[in-house]
Amino acid sequence: MASIPSVPHRLNLATAASGVIVIDDTFNSNPAGTRAALGLLASAGTGRRVVVTPGMVELGARQDHENRDFAAASLEVASDLIVVGQTNRAALTLDGARTVTVKTREEAVAWVRQHLSSGDAVLYENDLPDHYP
Repeated sequence: MASIPSVPHRLNLATAASGVIVIDDTFNSNPAGTRAALGLLASAGTGRRVVVTPGMVELGARQDHENRDFAAASLEVASDLIVVGQTNRAALTLDGARTVTVKTREEAVAWVRQHLSSGDAVLYENDLPDHYP
């Protein structure tokens, strides 16, 4: 098992040139996967921890509830939750608690680059396709 290569964009851990630890979990997002990703984030870095996400989609009637739970769990681990786009914004924005909203992934990446430094960690959780606003 140890010799099997990891799947790209699924809990891939790297350190950026800035010294920020980057957890790339953008391939797919589901309730069980988000819990695993938050567990990894909790043990990453020695400074600030941030989650960047548009939330989970295609969960049917459970989507709003699961995203609210994900936001609450994120804020137990992370100092900030960066919500990308509109699709799950209402569910992920919990009374403004340490939440930043941006329109695009590019804006989120710019926020991370401006606010994080060596020893900090960021989890990129999900990367919605273009057909989600």
